[in-house]
Amino acid sequence: MELSEEMRYRLCYLTLRLVLDRKLERDWGKNECGGVLAFLDLMSGSQLAREHTDAPDKERRYASQRAKLEDFLDAEFGEEVLEVVARAVNDLL
Repeated sequence: MELSEEMRYRLCYLTLRLVLDRKLERDWGKNECGGVLAFLDLMSGSQLAREHTDAPDKERRYASQRAKLEDFLDAEFGEEVLEVVARAVNDLL
């Protein structure tokens, strides 16, 4: 599959979002995710870093976006690219 420059950037962005999503699912209740949340807020315009800091431990939750991101990747790039991305995400984590 030949990808335009815009498509390559989009693929990299979505792959990074999946990596961050998996990291946050794994480490949500820990302090190590503060920098990840701040970066995600910058990328997506969210307020997760503040919500994470302000909420008591028992109220902290992370709503995974993995299914939505994977569905979008599959629709946009196809199953073969999605499989490559899934392998990359697993290797990174």
